[in-house]
Amino acid sequence: MAPKKKGAKEPELKKKKGGKKDPNLANKPMEMPISEENREFYHLQIRNLEDRLARYQRKWDELAMQEKLFRQEFEQLANNKKEIVAFLKRTLNQRVDEIADLNEQLQSLQLAKEMEKDAFEAQLAQVRHEFQETKDQLTTENIILGGKLAALEEFRLQKEELMQKFMSLEDQLRKQENEYKDYVHNLEKKSVLDKDRLRKEIIQRVNMVATEFRKVATSQMWDTTKRAITENNAVTLQLAKITRQGTQLLAENEQLRGHQDDLCKQLELLENSQKLMARNNRGHQKVILMLTEKCREQQQGAAEAKRLRVLLGQLEQDLLKQQQDNEALRNERDQLNLQLERQQAEGQRLQQQLTKEQKARASLETALAQATSFLQDIVQMQPNEEDGDFDVVFQLQRKEMLQKLLLMLGSAVVLSPQMAKALHRESQPCGLPREGQDSSTQLLKTGSLLQQLSGITPYRPGDLGLVPRRIHIPPNPEDLRLLSHTTRMGNLQAYSSPEIHTSAPQKKLKKKLSLPEVSLL
Repeated sequence: MAPKKKGAKEPELKKKKGGKKDPNLANKPMEMPISEENREFYHLQIRNLEDRLARYQRKWDELAMQEKLFRQEFEQLANNKKEIVAFLKRTLNQRVDEIADLNEQLQSLQLAKEMEKDAFEAQLAQVRHEFQETKDQLTTENIILGGKLAALEEFRLQKEELMQKFMSLEDQLRKQENEYKDYVHNLEKKSVLDKDRLRKEIIQRVNMVATEFRKVATSQMWDTTKRAITENNAVTLQLAKITRQGTQLLAENEQLRGHQDDLCKQLELLENSQKLMARNNRGHQKVILMLTEKCREQQQGAAEAKRLRVLLGQLEQDLLKQQQDNEALRNERDQLNLQLERQQAEGQRLQQQLTKEQKARASLETALAQATSFLQDIVQMQPNEEDGDFDVVFQLQRKEMLQKLLLMLGSAVVLSPQMAKALHRESQPCGLPREGQDSSTQLLKTGSLLQQLSGITPYRPGDLGLVPRRIHIPPNPEDLRLLSHTTRMGNLQAYSSPEIHTSAPQKKLKKKLSLPEVSLL
């Protein structure tokens, strides 16, 4: 009987020794090999974790690719923004320079217009004053010339009358002169003839007297001499009378010549007056031509001023158009600046999101490394050789380490409230079937151990519980445009199958690997 007691006490001592096991010995590999089911279970967990890690790696690669695409797009947008801003600045500077040039031209044209206007107004006032003075002077001269013209008309009439009289007198004088010449010629001819005749008669009479004197005696000579003397006296008286008549005709001729000289002098005076009037008329014609030329120049100046007004109106319209174009360019620049600010904000948001993703990835990598070490420690843990899989202390230690692992993984990733709610909503209806739920009487610690172990993490392929599950929202087309074709199709396939349930063989394997209930009654 003693050996039986001793043999019965040995398990108790082993249990006590197992209960007082050094925790440092748990990390050491135990000599007892792990059961095949546990090894397969852990291999499956490790494979699932590796699959999750590969999926997270692919997701990280996709996020890195998206970040690269976003960075390229951001750089492209920044370059486009710089080019657009440079182009707009260059265009704005050109337009500002053009507007400044147009303003300077407009100011210069306005100054030139004002100066020309003042000059034209002064010149016009001066010309008007000169024109008024010239008009008054010409009016006065016209009145004077009208009086002179009337006087000249009267003088012309008198001149015509005098010329007619003068012509008639000249004709008469010429006729009288011809008559006088004829008369003198006749008288001279007659006197010569008379002298010849008288000489001949005298000679004849002398001859006759001489003959008679020869014939007559001395008694007859006295009568003949007396008769000759008488005849000689008569001829002498007749010659004196003819001489007086010639002298009288010469005096009349001299008088007519003096009258002709007076008429010639009057004609010269009239010709001088006519030349003076012609000279004055030429001066008046020159003044009229000069006034006509000035009037034509004034009309040309008015036409030029009108053309300048039209050109100024066109320049003002061009200036208004340039101002409207400048305003439109300013509005476009403001819109582009707003769009650029939105794009910069979007780029900053994407940069912040990328930074958060990088931090999350770093924390996930750290958590995965720690989880891997914890899982290695859990795999290396072995239950007591005598108790086997029914060692409660071993199960509690493993449960405690699993809870520490979950706490570590939960503290590694800080979930947002929306992600936590989504994870809570997804984790509620997707729990695995727990053994012992139907029996409400098993409320002991050993009975709830399996429920605690099985309710740690509802398993899904690719779900480590590190990242909150996605809320199944249909993809945004604007976000899908930024992705490549392969990533876009993968996202659509992922969203088309929102839930991936655990396959039947895995559920069966979990049921096989679940620990049996231990009753402490």
